[in-house]
Amino acid sequence: MIEAIIKNHARALGFELVGIAPATEADGFPHLQEWLERGHAGEMAYMSKHAEARRHPRLILPDVNSVVMVGINYKPKPRDERSDSRGLSARISCYAVGRDYHDVLREKLKTLLDLIQAERPDVHGRAVIDTAPLLERDFARRAGLGWFGKNTMLIDKKLGSYFFLGAILLNLELTPDRPF
Repeated sequence: MIEAIIKNHARALGFELVGIAPATEADGFPHLQEWLERGHAGEMAYMSKHAEARRHPRLILPDVNSVVMVGINYKPKPRDERSDSRGLSARISCYAVGRDYHDVLREKLKTLLDLIQAERPDVHGRAVIDTAPLLERDFARRAGLGWFGKNTMLIDKKLGSYFFLGAILLNLELTPDRPF
C-alpha cells in the first residue's frame, strides 16, 4: 500500500506526525473570509491578496487529489534560559531555536516527494509550508494529526502544539486517514 510506504518514509525523515487528507475545500475558508472582512489581518496585506487561493488546494496544484500532512516537533529539551557566547542569557521562543524551520521543512518535504516519486514515477506533486496559501491546520486535522484547542492551535496528544506543519499536494488518489 502506497499510503504505508509514504508514512514510513516520512517517519524515517524525522516527521513525528503524518497523515493523509482528501484535497477538498478547506473547512475554515468561510471563517477566514469573515476574519479578513472584519479587518483582522491588520498589516498582513498578503492575507487578503491571496485569500481566494486558500479556498482549495487545487488553486496551488490544479490536479491535486490528496494532501499528505506532516508535523515535526520543535520543542527543545527543557531549559529555562539560553546563553550566548558572551555569557548573556535570554529567554528564547522554542520555535526560534536552531535552523530556520522553513529550510528544514522544505528539505525534508522535497526529499519525501522524491521518495514518493521513486515509488510511483507517474505521480507529481508540490511540497508546501506556511509560505504557500494552504490552510494547513484544516488539512492536518482532517489527516488525523490532532484537534483545534482553545488557543486555535492544532494539538497532538503527545507533542501538544509544539510542532511545525508541512504538506505535500499529490495528484495521486490516496486513502485518507480519519479526521481527529
